[in-house]
Amino acid sequence: MKSETNTPDAASVAKDFEELTKQLAVLREDIAKLAQSVGSTATKQGRDMSADIAEGLEEAQKYVERKGRSAEAQLEASVTTHPFMAIGLAAVAGLLVGLASRR
Repeated sequence: MKSETNTPDAASVAKDFEELTKQLAVLREDIAKLAQSVGSTATKQGRDMSADIAEGLEEAQKYVERKGRSAEAQLEASVTTHPFMAIGLAAVAGLLVGLASRR
């Protein structure tokens, strides 16, 4: 009686090993391409985000400058309209700062 065993022969194992080695090489190449693609995408998104932030900061700076000029103009108009009140307010503010700094 011949005993049947399902053990692969050396040629079959070598062929499977060679095929597995080829698949691993392809997988390494695919992972390298994927990493490069992700890196490129992240770099582009970083540049785009940086440009958006710079644009937002520029708009904020212009807004603050406009509001500052507007507040300055309103203050000048108020002082011109009510000069004695402005002097009185400045004196009171100076007195309060002086009292606070003594403590």
